Amino acid sequence: MAWVQSRNGSSRVLFRHDGKQHTFWLGEVNEREAKATADKVDYWLMRLKQGLVTLPPGCDVVTFVRHEGRPPEHPAEVRELTLTGLRDTYFRSQNGKLEQTTLDGIRLHFDHLVRLLGPDRPVTQITRADLQGYTDKRAGEWIDPNVYRVKRRERDAAKKPRKNRKPPPEASEDRPKRHPSAATIRKEIVSLRTAWNWARSHLGLGEEFPGRDLDYAKTVESLPFMTWEEAERRVRAGDDPDKVWECVYLRPAEIGDLLAWAKDRPVSPWVYPMICFAAHTGARRSEIVRALPSDLDLVGGVVTIREKKRDKRKHTTRRVPLSPFLRGVLEDWVVNRAAGKTLFCKGDGAGITPREAHNYLRRAFRVSKWKVLRGWHVFRHSLISAMASKGVDQRVIDDMVGHSTDEQRRRYRHLYPDVKQQAISSVFG
Repeated sequence: MAWVQSRNGSSRVLFRHDGKQHTFWLGEVNEREAKATADKVDYWLMRLKQGLVTLPPGCDVVTFVRHEGRPPEHPAEVRELTLTGLRDTYFRSQNGKLEQTTLDGIRLHFDHLVRLLGPDRPVTQITRADLQGYTDKRAGEWIDPNVYRVKRRERDAAKKPRKNRKPPPEASEDRPKRHPSAATIRKEIVSLRTAWNWARSHLGLGEEFPGRDLDYAKTVESLPFMTWEEAERRVRAGDDPDKVWECVYLRPAEIGDLLAWAKDRPVSPWVYPMICFAAHTGARRSEIVRALPSDLDLVGGVVTIREKKRDKRKHTTRRVPLSPFLRGVLEDWVVNRAAGKTLFCKGDGAGITPREAHNYLRRAFRVSKWKVLRGWHVFRHSLISAMASKGVDQRVIDDMVGHSTDEQRRRYRHLYPDVKQQAISSVFG
C-alpha cells in the first residue's frame, strides 16, 4: 500500500515492494493530487504482484510506478555516465538555482569524491562498499586549515583583481592539522546523493543511490553557548580556544561596551552601523550585506530581512522591529551613506561581500579584548540568549531570527547561568 507524507509544504509518496521501502517526491501539490498519485502507485504495484506486468530491463520500481508503467527508455550515455560527467551536468543544471556559496561547497565535496573514487568511474558501478571505503579513507586523511585559507585568498584574488594587491601568504603552521569530521564526510555523501537523485529524475538513471546506512564515526556536538567569564575559565583550564570562543555569547551590557569601542575605531564608516544592526536584529552576516535601502522603514520602526536559508524552494522574508538605539544609528547612517544599491555599502556605492564584512570586523577588534570573537554570528547568539533569558515566547524568537527546526531551537535554548542558579537555589536553598 502506498501512502503520502508531507513536510514543509512538500509531499512525497512512500510504498513497499519486495520487502523494501521506496519513496519519491511530488513537490508542492495539494492533498487530493497527492492521494491520486498514491492510488495510481497502488494500482501498478497490484499489477506487478499479479504478474500482469513486469519491470523492463534496467528499470527500477520507482521509475516504473512514477511513469504509470511506461518508463522512458534509458539512453546508452546514461549507462556510461561518469562521476565527472555527473558533476558537470548537475552543476550546469543548478547554475542560477542554488546560491553561489552552496555551489562552492558542493564543488569542494565533489573534488574529494572524484579524487578518491576516480574521475572516470561510471556511476552505475559505484557500490555501497565503494562509498563505505570512501568514508573510511576520508576519516583517515589529514587536512591543513592554513592551506585552505591560502587557497581561498587566491580564489578571491582571481575573482576581484586589484592593483598592487599583495600575493597571498604562504601557509603557516598557526593552526594544527586535523582529520575531517564525520559531519563533513556525511555532507560530501549527501552532495553525491543529491546529484544522483537529480540524474534519476532528469537523465533516466535507473539505479538507486547505493549509499544507504553507511557507517560514520560518531560526531562531536559543539560546546554549549557560554558567557564570556565561563569561556575564559575554560581556556585557562586548557580547552581549545577556537572551539570555546566559537560558542560565546555576550550579555546586553557587554554588547553595549563592544558597540562603544567599535564606534570610534578607525575603520570604514559602514562597519559600526552594520555591527549595531547585527547586535539588535540577530540577522546573519549574509542577510545584512544583501539588505536594501527599501527594506528599512524608519517611520514604522521595522526592517525586512531577506532570507535564503529557511526554505529551499523559495526566498523568504521576516520583519524585525527596530530598537530605539538602532533606529537612531540607522537614521544617521541613511543620511551619510553613499548612493549604493545595498543598505550597507562602501564610499563608492559598491556592495560589501560577506568575506569583506568578516575581515573588517576582525580588523576593528584586533587590538582589543574582543579580538577573540570569531565573527558576526556572536551577535545572533547574544540576542537570542538575551531574549530567552527574559522569557520571550519561543514563537516570537523564531519569527525574529528565522528559526524553523527543533535542532536550531534546542541549540539556542539556554538561559543565563544566574537564572539557572536561582532556579536550583529555590529548590535547595
